[in-house]
Amino acid sequence: MLRNYFKVALRSIFRQKAYAFINIFGLAIGMCCCLLIVSFVVDELSYDKFHPNSESTFRIALDRKFPDNGFQYARSPMPMGMTLYNELPEITAATRLYNSFGSVTIEKDDQYFDERNVIAADSNFFDFFGAKLILGDVETVLNEPNSLVITTEMANKYFGSTDVIGKQLEMQNIGQMLVKGVVEPLPSNSHFHFDFLFSLNTIPSLYNNQFWGSYVAYNYVKMEASSVPIVERKLQEVLQRNMEPQIQSILGISWQQYEEAGNAHRYFFQPISEIHLNSNLQWELEPNGSASTVYLFAGISAFILLIACVNFINLATARSANRAKEVGMRKVLGALKGQLVFQFLAESIIMCLLALVLAVGMTALLLPFFNELAGKSIELNTFFTPLVLFSMLGFSLLLGVAAGLYPAFYLSAFKPVTVLKGKLTGGAKNSWLRNGLVIFQFAVSAILVVGTIVIYQQLQYMNEKSLGFDKDQLVVIERANLLRGQSNTFKNALLNNPNILEVSGVNTIPGRQVVGGTFTDVTGDASDRFLLPNLRGDYDLISTMGLEVVEGRAFNPEVVSDSSAVIINEAAARIFKWENPIGKQLQPINGPIYNVIGVVKDFHFESLHQEIGPLAIFASNLNARASNLIIVKTNSTNVKSTLDFMDAQWKEFIPDRPLAYRFVNEEFGALYQAEQRSGKVFTSFSVLAIIIACLGAFGLAAFLATQRTKEIGVRKVLGASTFGIVQLLSKDFVKLVLIANLIAIPITYLAMKEWLQNFAYSIDVNGYTFVFVAFGSILIALITVSYHSIKAAFNNPADTLHAE
Repeated sequence: MLRNYFKVALRSIFRQKAYAFINIFGLAIGMCCCLLIVSFVVDELSYDKFHPNSESTFRIALDRKFPDNGFQYARSPMPMGMTLYNELPEITAATRLYNSFGSVTIEKDDQYFDERNVIAADSNFFDFFGAKLILGDVETVLNEPNSLVITTEMANKYFGSTDVIGKQLEMQNIGQMLVKGVVEPLPSNSHFHFDFLFSLNTIPSLYNNQFWGSYVAYNYVKMEASSVPIVERKLQEVLQRNMEPQIQSILGISWQQYEEAGNAHRYFFQPISEIHLNSNLQWELEPNGSASTVYLFAGISAFILLIACVNFINLATARSANRAKEVGMRKVLGALKGQLVFQFLAESIIMCLLALVLAVGMTALLLPFFNELAGKSIELNTFFTPLVLFSMLGFSLLLGVAAGLYPAFYLSAFKPVTVLKGKLTGGAKNSWLRNGLVIFQFAVSAILVVGTIVIYQQLQYMNEKSLGFDKDQLVVIERANLLRGQSNTFKNALLNNPNILEVSGVNTIPGRQVVGGTFTDVTGDASDRFLLPNLRGDYDLISTMGLEVVEGRAFNPEVVSDSSAVIINEAAARIFKWENPIGKQLQPINGPIYNVIGVVKDFHFESLHQEIGPLAIFASNLNARASNLIIVKTNSTNVKSTLDFMDAQWKEFIPDRPLAYRFVNEEFGALYQAEQRSGKVFTSFSVLAIIIACLGAFGLAAFLATQRTKEIGVRKVLGASTFGIVQLLSKDFVKLVLIANLIAIPITYLAMKEWLQNFAYSIDVNGYTFVFVAFGSILIALITVSYHSIKAAFNNPADTLHAE
């Protein structure tokens, strides 16, 4: 009996190949989308859970308040973790990481390599983090100064094998390092990665740093989650006890006076497994993800799968109306209701299982493209775990039963005499359900399309917005500190090229991390201190970057006192409440006094996620203070020849090191990499959602055309035109799409306004976008349903009415 059901079901599917293909393919697309997005969501939620006892590991972060502004730091004072471990019984272990090296030059066999993924750590690093040491003793590998652990990739790069224990590498400005361990690279789902890991006690000035006002370390501690509130309360006492003597020594005021002035330090503990999705602080080890993006994608996957399921049910319903006479004939020949029900369910389940097989195949083919799109490294075997396979199989069976229930029970209940007389009119009374489902489909599609357009417009805005300096003309030369005393000579050599307009050294560039310190107004209250990020370059920095001086003047190498001068931006003048900043004086902690000689117009030195903050710019002779970077302003013509010239000049000065350069506009583009990836993923799935929704409209059009065949025949006999018939059948869809857009508009508007709040500078959600999407969706719906409308309109009335 089961074999017979299976054979009849397959015959029915193959008899209507177009219907079967549309139904199976539409459902397979939905399943494939769901599998891909769920894999993305699972990967994002899995971050840092592989570390030992991750549920009891926390990072110490700081909410730092100044009198008129505040910042949140991922870093904390070097002595904090160990102090808490020594003083609070709830803390069972503590460790520190330090990664502020920028680029570290490694020398091997008279060759030089610049490496960025370099971290210094305490000896108990492997007790906290799940890095797999494949060579070396985990208990002692980082105990001694100048001990180095490298990844297998770096071992092969520098030595040609992983058998490297006891070999040496020279790290410039750090020392001769002894390789004592080889480790597998940390998994991709870690909030930090490294290629080189060396013992923190290699640098005694860092290891023994006891200054609580310097935020340079990433402190991690272990404790029970229930102890966090207790420790946070006790931490404030520890903080005051250790910071107050330093505050009194530096500022000459008490801790109470310091806090009354509006200063505050609130340290908090971040569960290590929540850092990736819920932390976007200053000085993060790596750019993190976003919990809202994960939830958004999870919602998208659910909606797309729901749309696909709705289509499947709609198409099954549409097809069932054409099988009423088949059901009547089967009942006349003795088929029981239970047999008919099982037959319909068998057909539906078989199609769902075929869709599942197709979805798995599509997932395998699309996974590399999806990984590239989303910046992931998800492997195919992720989908072949017993849990995933049984979940997919169970879902397919459940959907098959749900989709087959309506035609099974509805059609099997008809009386044969009614069906065979052609008097089947059922289904119209349930049109509200089908219409509601189509409205839902197009509403979700409209939401996704509008969201895609807004994301694209915001990305365009960020890329095209004037940042207040000439980012499109600036090329940055890396490793400029190698020039040392030849910096000015190299600068003058570059200026001999007419395509190079200006050259300046600088410590960092906008788009990268701009660090600084706290400053106070010399004539003001010593407790009123403000954090000022610093740009430090030579005297031509202002003009090279194209900054606009709105008050005072730029630096002048002819003025000797400019070596102790500072230029601030408008935001800095505002926080110090200076109406006339020129002539004011600033002083850092234990530092010299700087005279304010100019104010530059505010410009973006961070991403558009942040408002423009205060900034201080300092200048000195390029040879006297070697810069890490050199900024070169070029004209927009002959870019290749200009770069070739720069390369040739570099080889004259540094023959054994290749020229490394980067465009500043690329730096800013990298700041929005997460948004760009999200936008691409969003766009891709929006297109798929539209395709699936159109398949649903196609199914409903087939159903309506079938239900109204005789009505159309009568109208044609009475003189109705083909255009009139097409219009009659299409207007219902226009109404449904309009309703869908009316539902989608407020939802999308609120969602996009919420998303845009992540940016300090953003576009406005344009009403024309909704109009464009509404007209576009109507046009797509009309094109989708026109096939059945035109086919029905061209049918010969004699063929449709002959049964009457």
